[in-house]
Amino acid sequence: MGQTIRFEWELPAPLLHAFEMDERKLTEEFKRAVVLDWVRTARISWRKGAELLGMAYREFLDLMSDHKVPLADYEAEWLNKELGAFKHITQKPLP
Repeated sequence: MGQTIRFEWELPAPLLHAFEMDERKLTEEFKRAVVLDWVRTARISWRKGAELLGMAYREFLDLMSDHKVPLADYEAEWLNKELGAFKHITQKPLP
């Protein structure tokens, strides 16, 4: 994977207990959250996200779904444009 960096983050013990997880599980949870955010904001690909988390690609897609990370990101008016084009095509007389 090349060069790696490590960082520390001090998390108050009461917050750790609020999540009801041990340190290792909480670390993995934060790692998943960061990777999913990077995928959601298109900073990394789905495949890179799966690789960073050591998951199979299909398993990563399921994780994305579980966390409501969209598999498609269309512009707000995309559907209206597509429906308009479809309507235009279907209303043309056949030759």
